[in-house]
Amino acid sequence: MNNEKWLKAYRTNKDAVWIKCRLTNGEEHFHAHHVGWMVIRDLCHAKNVFVEELYLQFRSHEVEIDVKDAEAIYLIRSVMGQMGNKTHQYYTTGRLEGGKMHKQMWLIPELIVEKELSDELDECFEEAIIYNEEAKKNRQE
Repeated sequence: MNNEKWLKAYRTNKDAVWIKCRLTNGEEHFHAHHVGWMVIRDLCHAKNVFVEELYLQFRSHEVEIDVKDAEAIYLIRSVMGQMGNKTHQYYTTGRLEGGKMHKQMWLIPELIVEKELSDELDECFEEAIIYNEEAKKNRQE
């Protein structure tokens, strides 16, 4: 990824958990808010591209999300809490393989995987999924 472009974006909000990605057409995107994922999803659909690299980053701590050969990828903001206890906030990421979305819940801002699970596709928020149309086409052939 272009480090200069990333640093320019990062300096606008050093306290954010950033979504960083490179698309298969070479475009790079840096978003300090979850809404940026919707922008990326819409661009992928409109330009018929997919996410080639995906990272979450808080300050100097960067984690790579495995998107290689995924049928689709998933990213959504989520929370988990219990009565009388602290509420925890997460970025939940996932990759679609064999009809199941394999998810990781990243505690934010620390970016530590706190929980892993697999869900059926219909149990996922559709608006958080970016499909790999190329992989889909190859499967159909």
